[in-house]
Amino acid sequence: MVVVLAAGNHGVASYRSAARLHRLDGFDDARNATVEVCVQRAFRLQPNVSAVTHHVRPLDPGDVTTINGIRCTTLSRTLCDLGSVVRDQRQVQRALTSARRRGIDLLGVRAIAERLHRPHQSGTGTLLRLLAAVPWEGTLPETWFEELLALCLDDRSLPPMALQHPIVDAAGRIVARTDIGFPSIRLGIEAHSRQFHFGPAAGALDEDRDVLAALAGWELMYVGWHATKRPAEVLRVVQDLVRVRQRELRQDVVHDW
Repeated sequence: MVVVLAAGNHGVASYRSAARLHRLDGFDDARNATVEVCVQRAFRLQPNVSAVTHHVRPLDPGDVTTINGIRCTTLSRTLCDLGSVVRDQRQVQRALTSARRRGIDLLGVRAIAERLHRPHQSGTGTLLRLLAAVPWEGTLPETWFEELLALCLDDRSLPPMALQHPIVDAAGRIVARTDIGFPSIRLGIEAHSRQFHFGPAAGALDEDRDVLAALAGWELMYVGWHATKRPAEVLRVVQDLVRVRQRELRQDVVHDW
């Protein structure tokens, strides 16, 4: 707020600061965060104002909004800018996924990115590439963790995969949903984060669901958040589990108990 006020009508909070104001996933921790603002090219903040300053052409009025009394770039404009300052493209993808869960208009975002794009411009270039490769269009993961885990498992050696796959019992009732499912072999992968799977109550619910899933012929595997930092290792484990599961199903057919 102080920096934006110091800029008067010449500047707005932008980039990572705007991402925090919009509460995008991955940018909500303000500890040790640098304040970033966009100001008109001819304007200069006082030397004692501590902020990262991006000198830009006058912003289109449609690219500016106000959050908690602070003028900042809109959600769409912020997504266009993030790739210029964030090295890890997955962090921009995480922000885009967060915006998608809020129902952001992807065609509108693309139009803004195309309007702003210039050759070799990393921010809009990154966003346009991500928009062109939006995964599982029509099926949006409930958490970034699930999307990251699905990306880890995007391998042709694995059977077809479905997000938030419903598990039904013999009567056709949905008894559980698995974060990532391999329906052909009735194998489910659960993104086991502390946010949703921690504590006595959550543990009891997981156990009840696991029993119902097992009675429906499904096997569930839990993968913790730390595992997604080693995609190759996660993939190897899941490949091994898939082979074991395929063997078990073949044996069941042979024995026909």
